[in-house]
Amino acid sequence: MLIEWSEKFSLHHALLDRQHQELFDLANAVQALTPESTDKAELGRLFKEFFDYMAKHFKEEEAYMQSLDYPLYDKHKKFHETIIEGMTKILKEKKSIAELQKSMKMIAKKWLVEHILENDLKIEKWRKSTCVEEEDSHHVL
Repeated sequence: MLIEWSEKFSLHHALLDRQHQELFDLANAVQALTPESTDKAELGRLFKEFFDYMAKHFKEEEAYMQSLDYPLYDKHKKFHETIIEGMTKILKEKKSIAELQKSMKMIAKKWLVEHILENDLKIEKWRKSTCVEEEDSHHVL
């Protein structure tokens, strides 16, 4: 397994957390692949499932960021677009099983490490900071 989901990755948003957990599961399934354990059809199915789920999740996450007036929304949305563009390119290319597995593993790692761990957790940090400010404003003398 690449990385197990834990509460430290939580955005404290039930839907997004469930989706992140599912994405961890899909990414770990990708990491477990070996040329001996899969064929091109299975690999293609898994890749498409991963792609479709990420696209759906990105839409939900972008709506959440907008609801918070998240200041890094445009940058974060661009990162989503870059991931989708990269996956679309891989889907269109004719690759061997080994090449496709390597590409999928790279995307799974990029998704987990760069996206959830580095970028998504900034959303939660922003949400917490705005909640603290709102709570503090009620205590003004």
